[in-house]
Amino acid sequence: MFKTFLQVQAMEDIPHFVKNKMLSAIFKMNPNKWRVVGITENAVIRFAEHDFKRTVRMGINRSHIFQRSERNKFLLANTNWTLEKWWDYFYSRDECILATSTENMSKEKLISRFKVPSNLFRSSGYAYEVKEPEKKFLKKVYKELTIASKK
Repeated sequence: MFKTFLQVQAMEDIPHFVKNKMLSAIFKMNPNKWRVVGITENAVIRFAEHDFKRTVRMGINRSHIFQRSERNKFLLANTNWTLEKWWDYFYSRDECILATSTENMSKEKLISRFKVPSNLFRSSGYAYEVKEPEKKFLKKVYKELTIASKK
């Protein structure tokens, strides 16, 4: 990914929006892309309403904490990257929070109610997986929510 990034960065007379699309395609090679690190309270409730299964129209999105276009703009603007510094910057800004579509589209800053353990809700194309480990996690945090709401 880094070598290809450097080739895109070095291209002359290519508009930024084209380079941004190129980077998006390149960054899809990351096997652990768009890591889910948190989930909102509303997203947990929505999952509970859908029996802790992911359905197409349930309205839960991976909401990027850092705008990918801004991340890419910064990456392209700096020409003194080492592999390690580049990767650290890229990887630390490739995180998402599971949120409802309404929360995702809002101008408000997303607040993650629960931290998501690593390797849950892994990317599957543009979607994310909800298998037994994810269901177990969702049921656990939903139980915490219902206990807290009774207090």
